[in-house]
Amino acid sequence: DMSMENHRRQLVEHGIEPFQLVVSNRYPFSSTVSDPGASEADIIEKIDIGGPTLVRAAAKNHAHVGVVTSPDQYERIEAAVESGGLSAELRLDLARAAFAHTAAYDAAVATWFERDMAHPEQIAITLKAMGALRYGENPHQEAALYSDGTPSWWSVGDLLQGKEMSFNNFVDTEAAYRLVGALPTPAAVVVKHTNPAGAAVGVSVSDAFAKAWAGDPLAAFGGVIAANVPVDRGTAEMIVENFVEIVIAPSVEADALEVFANKPNIRVMSAPLPAIAGREVRFIEGGALVQDRDLIDVGTWRQVAPGSADRRDLEVAWIVAGRTKSNAVVLVRQGQVVGAGAGDQSRIGAVQRALSIAGERSMGAVAASDAFFPFRDGLDALAQAGVEAVVEPGGSRNDDEVINAAVDHGLALFFTDRRHFLH
Repeated sequence: DMSMENHRRQLVEHGIEPFQLVVSNRYPFSSTVSDPGASEADIIEKIDIGGPTLVRAAAKNHAHVGVVTSPDQYERIEAAVESGGLSAELRLDLARAAFAHTAAYDAAVATWFERDMAHPEQIAITLKAMGALRYGENPHQEAALYSDGTPSWWSVGDLLQGKEMSFNNFVDTEAAYRLVGALPTPAAVVVKHTNPAGAAVGVSVSDAFAKAWAGDPLAAFGGVIAANVPVDRGTAEMIVENFVEIVIAPSVEADALEVFANKPNIRVMSAPLPAIAGREVRFIEGGALVQDRDLIDVGTWRQVAPGSADRRDLEVAWIVAGRTKSNAVVLVRQGQVVGAGAGDQSRIGAVQRALSIAGERSMGAVAASDAFFPFRDGLDALAQAGVEAVVEPGGSRNDDEVINAAVDHGLALFFTDRRHFLH
């Protein structure tokens, strides 16, 4: 600090020339953590000690020293030096960036050490601005995209065509890609407002898409399409016949891109499927709710009412119900979602909505409910519409009543003993 006499005296005593600029880059800790071949020793070796200390000291002394922590700042620094030196305003901006930089670095290290802890005493979350969005959920809301530094479908994926993603595009694409990633391959889904407007597994990606769109064409209009296998030309030719916002898949074949080029407003992305497990954080006023991601298990069911059922259809229905806003009831026939009641305040309301969409296609279908049936009315309605089997968590005080309803109708009933609310 050149404003302090004893500091100036120490410089003279030790023969140190004053300097106005500190440039320091960190060891690549985060990229080492992301390297699947890195050992624990490799990661620990990349924890920088001296660099952050130097940066913090320089940032504290920003009244006299500029501190540079990123190559992105070099051009601005060079221009300032050529024009006479670093202004106080620039040094302050650099100090802000430096403290944010060291905070993010320390947070990354702390997060790695807490990786095996269910509920750490403290969770360090730092987010880096990736850019402003045109607007938020509605046009009057300002919005921006931030990254926590971990690889994700949007951060490592490629936007192959179309304009930049909007706030709602990110939200819906996240929901669509998580759903399709949980389904057997090949599968395709159509999502609107985070709920599935259609979903299906098929013998090919084109078959899966055709079935998904046909599940509820009215709701699918303007939706986000996601597939869990590469999109080929035939599928692209079907997609462009409809109004869609986004297409996302692990890859898009070159001749499919030629087809999409005729509809330049469709955003086309290739990206790795999202991670299944992990921690989920939801911000509320003054804090956050932290939980493990909901993993949908199809291997531990028990049959509580006799009858035959298409196991694959039941599994597809159960997976889709678990990715649909509660209360959710989903009908599936031959790998195709033919009706979905989403976000209903009552269980019977969700049943009625799903049946109204399915119509005659409910005959021979199976049903899944994300939570238990509190009364037998839901089973009665499903059976009367021709549904042959139901999967649900069980756990109601009226389970016996519900089981009796299934037996009365000859409806196969399975309990999973696991609820899948989604809010």
